[in-house]
Parts: sequence; C-alpha cells; structure tokens
Amino acid sequence: PRNCPATRLDGTPRRARMSHRRAIYAARFLRPPGWTKRLLLREKPRELTGPYENPVRRWVRLREKARQFSELPPPRKVPVPKPARKKFLQGVEGVPRVAPEVLQRRIEFLLSPLAVDQQLAAPLRPGLSPYYVEFACWERQMREIRRCYRAQYLQKLAEVTEIERAREMELHQRELEERRRRKQAHLQRIGEDMKRRAILKDRQRVEAKVNEAVEMARRSKIKRRRLYWLRRMETLSRLIASSGNLDDALAAIPADLFEAGSRSIAASASGESMMSSGVGGSSSSSTGVLLSRNVSIPFLLRQLGGAKGYPQQRSRRLPHVDNVQREIKESSYDILPEDEPRFEPEPADAPSARERAAQLYGVFTEEEKLALLEQKIDMLKRKMEEDEKVGKLDQITQRLHDELEATRIVARDEGPAQAAGKATARAARGADPA
Repeated sequence: PRNCPATRLDGTPRRARMSHRRAIYAARFLRPPGWTKRLLLREKPRELTGPYENPVRRWVRLREKARQFSELPPPRKVPVPKPARKKFLQGVEGVPRVAPEVLQRRIEFLLSPLAVDQQLAAPLRPGLSPYYVEFACWERQMREIRRCYRAQYLQKLAEVTEIERAREMELHQRELEERRRRKQAHLQRIGEDMKRRAILKDRQRVEAKVNEAVEMARRSKIKRRRLYWLRRMETLSRLIASSGNLDDALAAIPADLFEAGSRSIAASASGESMMSSGVGGSSSSSTGVLLSRNVSIPFLLRQLGGAKGYPQQRSRRLPHVDNVQREIKESSYDILPEDEPRFEPEPADAPSARERAAQLYGVFTEEEKLALLEQKIDMLKRKMEEDEKVGKLDQITQRLHDELEATRIVARDEGPAQAAGKATARAARGADPA
C-alpha cells in the first residue's frame, strides 16, 4: 500500500524488518518431514494431500515458496574474536657476546689510576690543546664505562630472564598436564558410566527376552492344557448318558448286552464302591456308556483350574545365562569372610582398653613393667627375624616393635629424671593436710 513506508524512521528497510518472519514461514516448507510424517505419508498419503491435487495450485504454491525463499536476506556475519593466546616471557635481544671476565677487567682498568695515565699519554695533534686532548680521552673512557656497564646489565638480565622463562615453561607444562589429567579422569568417569548403563541395558534386554520366553511357554502350556481339557470334555460328553442323548445312547447298545443285567449291576456296584472311596472318577458299564455321574472332586478341580498347582518344573525356571562380566561385578558387592569384623564387638558395660590395662598391670612395680616390656620386645624381634628369613614383611609387627622400643628408651632415660622431679615437687608442696 501507498501509505505504508518502505523504511522505518531509524532507516531499517521493511524487507529486513520482516526477514525473520519470512524465514519462519519459509522454514515450514523447506524443513523435510520427520520419520513419523514420512511413515504416515507412506501408509495413507491421500488423507494428508487430498484425493486430487490441482496442478495449477501446486505450481503456484511452489512458485510462491521459491519467491519467498529468494527474498530472504543473506545472514549477517557477526565478527567473532579469536581466543587470546597466553603471552610468555620473551628472551632479551641484542645481548653483547663478550666474556664477563673481559668486561670486568676493562672496568677495573677504566676505574684505576692507569686511566689517568692514558689521558696524560694521549698524543697531541696539530691545532689541539692539551686540555681538549685529555677531555676527549676522558669522554671516550666515560662512554666505554657506560657501554661495559650496559653490557653487564644486559647479560645479567638475559640470565635472569632465561631462568624465569624456564620456570614459566615448567609451570605451563605442569598446568597442561594437570588439565590433561583432569580431562582424562572426566572421560574415564563418563566411560565408566556409559559402560555401566550399557551393561544395565544389556542385562535388562536379556532378562526381558528371557521373561518373554518364559511367559510364552507358560501361556502355551495353559493353552495346551485348556485344549486337552476341552477335548476330554467333548469325549466324556459323548460317553455320558444324559436326558438329552438317552435315546441315542440306548439305541447304540446291542440287544444281547441287556440280557447280562446282573453283571452290569455288579459292575456298577463295584464302581460305586470305588467312587465312594475316591479312587476313580467314573465307572464304565459293559455297554461302554458312563452311567455314573459322580466324578472325582480333585480331578474336576484340577481340570477346571481350581486345584493347587504342581511344583515348579525345570522348563518354567529362569534359564542360566553365562555372563562372566556380570557375575564378577555382582560378586564384587558380596561381603566376603575377610570383610567381616576381626573381633567380636565389646559389650557396652565392658571396661575400655586403658582401664583393662590398669586392672592387669596396675599391681606391677616399675622393674616388673620394664622386664615385661623387654620380654615383649624380644618376642617381636624373634618374629621379625623369622619373617625376614622367609622374605615376609609385616608392617604391624614393625610398628609395634618401634613403639615398644620408644617406650623403653623413654622409661630408661627419662624415668629417673621424672621420678626426681616428682619427688622435688612433692617436697615443695609439703605434707598433705588430709
């Protein structure tokens, strides 16, 4: 429209202002369909595109899409600064390659009385006064002194700079090594977590397949049992004489079998006696028809699914899967005998180790205590010698021996001094008023 300006007040063109909306609209057509969308189009495409698409409308739609896409402005190139590199200490340039001994000798000469003699011995030239000749020689000596001092300064600065550069490079290498170690540890943790998840997923997949196989076997067994029960019920329905099929059952019986009535009655009586005892489910007459309707209750409950199930068979158990890695990982969480406490827990009212030692050794004199200490040290020494012969190193025995040896040294060297100090303090305090 004419009243719509092509640019905003700030100078931004309208096309650039609407570029983001055009990009969003064009992305609807340029984005490829996803997996589910392609699946729906593959199954029933006419439900989404219509039974008959107009080719003119399709051409107009594609032309409009191409036009909108061509009007999109190029993407802005946002400048991204490069990461700043760490600046290291640089070496000193222009260091004079003169031996320090030569510089020191030259400075000593220029600062000695020989420099004055050199000034006085400077040759005179025509047109020059003696004062100017001595002044020019002095200036040359001063200039040479400054150069020697500057050369010494640069040499010392270069030496210190190289030491600092080496230290900085060592610190940088140490930092890189620490970063590498941390990254490796992080990757190791991620890898361990990924392996743990993979093992868990694999185990769940295997257990799901095993459970599915077990469930399929159980359902198949139930189906077979129901089919066998239905077939058995159909067979029994043909044999049992009821009010519905009584005429057919009697007509199928040969006439000569009715003459043996007494034997049939005896057979039926024996069948009733067996049924009353719960042994058989039904008795068959000489005609082959089941005349008794009294069936076994446990048999009927088992056929109808109301009886107690049989014990678990081997075919219904979870099969064993050989997975060495899983067994090792599961066994690592088991509490082994060596992980159990070495000693039984002490009762709450039992005395502590210090109180127990006071009860056992409180009546000993100092000489008896030292003799017992010597015996224990000798026992530990013999045990250490035996272990050393067989090439065995017991850290606990070594530590106990060191502690007892230190106790003996303190008791021998500082014991009399401590006793004398206690006696002196006791005498200074005076007698106990109590």
